[in-house]
Amino acid sequence: MGQTALLSSSRQAVRLVCITGIAVIAAVAVFWAVAIRTEYESQRAKASIRAHTSAHVVATQFHWIIEASSQSLQRIEDAIRLHESGMTDDPVRDLNDAVRDLPDGYQYSVYDAAGNLTYSNIVTTTGINVVDRDYFQKMQEGDKIVVSPMLRERLTGEDVFIIARRIERDGQMVGAATIAIPASALQSLASAMSFTGQSAISLIRLDGTLIVRTPKLPTMDLSNARVFQEMKTARDGVYENRVSPADGVSRFVGYWQMEDWPVVAVAGLDRDLAMADFRRNLSIWSALALPAIIALSIVFIKLLKMMQADSRRQAALIEANQRNEFLLREIHHRVKNNLQTVMSLIRLQIKDRQTANSLLGRIGTMVAIHEKIYATDQFATIDASGYLRELTESIAQSQSKATTLHFDLDPVDLSSDRAMSIGLLANEIISNAFKHAWDTDQIGNLWVSLKKDGDDMLVLTIADDGKGIDPHAAQNMGSRLMAAFASQLDGNHEIVSENGTRIIVRFPLKCKTAPDDR
Repeated sequence: MGQTALLSSSRQAVRLVCITGIAVIAAVAVFWAVAIRTEYESQRAKASIRAHTSAHVVATQFHWIIEASSQSLQRIEDAIRLHESGMTDDPVRDLNDAVRDLPDGYQYSVYDAAGNLTYSNIVTTTGINVVDRDYFQKMQEGDKIVVSPMLRERLTGEDVFIIARRIERDGQMVGAATIAIPASALQSLASAMSFTGQSAISLIRLDGTLIVRTPKLPTMDLSNARVFQEMKTARDGVYENRVSPADGVSRFVGYWQMEDWPVVAVAGLDRDLAMADFRRNLSIWSALALPAIIALSIVFIKLLKMMQADSRRQAALIEANQRNEFLLREIHHRVKNNLQTVMSLIRLQIKDRQTANSLLGRIGTMVAIHEKIYATDQFATIDASGYLRELTESIAQSQSKATTLHFDLDPVDLSSDRAMSIGLLANEIISNAFKHAWDTDQIGNLWVSLKKDGDDMLVLTIADDGKGIDPHAAQNMGSRLMAAFASQLDGNHEIVSENGTRIIVRFPLKCKTAPDDR
């Protein structure tokens, strides 16, 4: 049972190491995954905040430009009205004064009702007509202010988008004033905000028409874009666009609708660019964590293999030990049978019953030892208290004398050799008691005691309430055998004849001399 428990414990240890190793590797992997996930979400949050903030900057900047353009157009219309009424005699000066708040490089123009250019700050331009322009047609249809999508300016050939104002008299359109805002203004703002790579900034009308964008794209209808779905719940916000409807690029998109104008500013931060720090950190962490996980896995696998090999060796040793135990059982069994055969021969050959019984008792003591070893599979030690009880009861049963037995036995484990010496000694003492202690009609009492004396000594006491023993006669009886057995135990014995006979044997728990020295 002990060997089976040892093997089971070894297998449990292998399983425990396996579970622990897997748990440690899993914990490291989970920690690594959580760290990566945390860093990933952190980078996404930073990118979202930057996209949203950038959209606000674009909206603020171009709201001011569009608002300033609108006010300048109002002043242009007022200047034209004053000139028509004869209140001023220098219209050019008045028009230039009207656009004084605009940044340098912005173009302003005035057209008549037929779309012909009547005045522009580009003085060399003549013969321009814009009646075919979408923004002019919308003003003809009645729109007061129009923001056009990007177009190629006919005056300069520059990419611009137009803020146009309808000029009317008595409800009739008599002309239009326009300010052309260069598309390069958006590109300059993108550069100032470090919007590089595939990042993009756009202005989109609320009807879905793309006004202007950097990087440049042709005018298109974006009314089905996600930004308009988001604007149903909030005038500004941010979302992650896996596929842009304009160019198919993945971006973090911030949007901000301008106050008082049907325009939304959109800032799309290139996802690859925004997540570059995460990918770099992931590479660093992978370079650190993966080798550690691999090394830990290798150590765990090697340790597991070693423990499995050790478990197999233990199983092989246990199997070999079991074979040896089987052989020892067979030896003890055969020794017991051989001793019983000797006992049978003694009964047949020796006619002196007293001599025969004495020999049979001693041999029976040895048989009992081998039988106990064979029955219990305890080859190293014998339970001395149980052995003494069984031996005493066996001797008493073989006698015709009525006797009451008394036991006071401490649990003690002894080697089989020492147990056999104690058995032979006890057999000699108890057999002599039954022979000589009591008269024929006397009911006797026999006390057998085995007590511990300290940590390393034992005291065997066997006493009867018989007629006692003559110390001088004792020298001629079994005292020499008792002395011999006591000597084998590295102990000494004492005979006390008082109210019966008491024989006390003191000996160490373990043998003090090597077997070859005794």
